[in-house]
This record gives sequence, structure tokens and C-alpha cells, in this order.
Amino acid sequence: MTTLHLRKSSGRSPLRRGFVLIPLALAALALSAPAWADPPNQCSASTLKGAYMSEQSGTLNGLPLVQVNRIVFDGQGAGTGSGTVVVNGVVSTVAITATYTVNSDCTGTLTSVPAGLSQNIVIKEDGSQVFFIVTAHPAGTATIAGEAVRLPKK
Repeated sequence: MTTLHLRKSSGRSPLRRGFVLIPLALAALALSAPAWADPPNQCSASTLKGAYMSEQSGTLNGLPLVQVNRIVFDGQGAGTGSGTVVVNGVVSTVAITATYTVNSDCTGTLTSVPAGLSQNIVIKEDGSQVFFIVTAHPAGTATIAGEAVRLPKK
């Protein structure tokens, strides 16, 4: 014959224990929020360093524009390079001399020769990718945006 032994209940039901554990778990999550929150951006002029290739397109004075460039940023606020631009079917080569600023939130500005050309930029935190939009163009009204990617080192 099998004997069944019953334990005396402690008076706490599993449901009652849950009411105690849930607030403790929520408090632990609230205290650890900084551990899983997004870290602050950490960009500076040195975020842009190395050779980049870029492509941009849009309109200049209502005419279609496309451009490709190769530019080398020095990590200290300057860049040089060259490119090819096509405006309404007319092809030109351009020399690029630029200065840039980068804010800690990974936004910034880029100004370049010819004088009066200005762009707002947004940089990926590791500096591998840059998005930009022309905010002023010396040749007239521009609606031009593009992207640049850092070229890998050999």
C-alpha cells in the first residue's frame, strides 16, 4: 500500500507570491534602464577620415544633375578630391577642396570650392557612411542629395 504524505501549506498561494515578485522585477528593470538604453553619439571631426566615394543626384536650376566623387577627409576638418558632374547632359570634371565640421550628435556641415556651395551632413557613428543634402549652391537653385561611403583600406 502506498502512503501519501501531504505537506502543510505555508499560507501563501503562488498567486500571492507573484504579486510580490512582479513589482520587484519591474523595479529591477527600471534601475537597469541605462544599461540597455542607446548610448550617446560620439562623433567628431576625426569620424570622417580616409577615402570616400559619393554619388548625388537632383536638380540644379530645374535641370537634372548627377555627380560622382572621390574625396579624402583628413579627420581634422578638411578634404580634397575630384569628381564628374553631368547637368542636363553636359559633362564636367570638378576639383574638390572642402572644410567640414562635425557635431557630437553626428550631424555637421560641409563647405567647398566653388565658394558658396554648402551641405548639411549626417554621419554614421563609425564614419563608414555619410548622407548629405545641398543647402546652398553658387550656380542657383539646387535640390541635390546623396550618400558617401568610406572605401576600405588595402
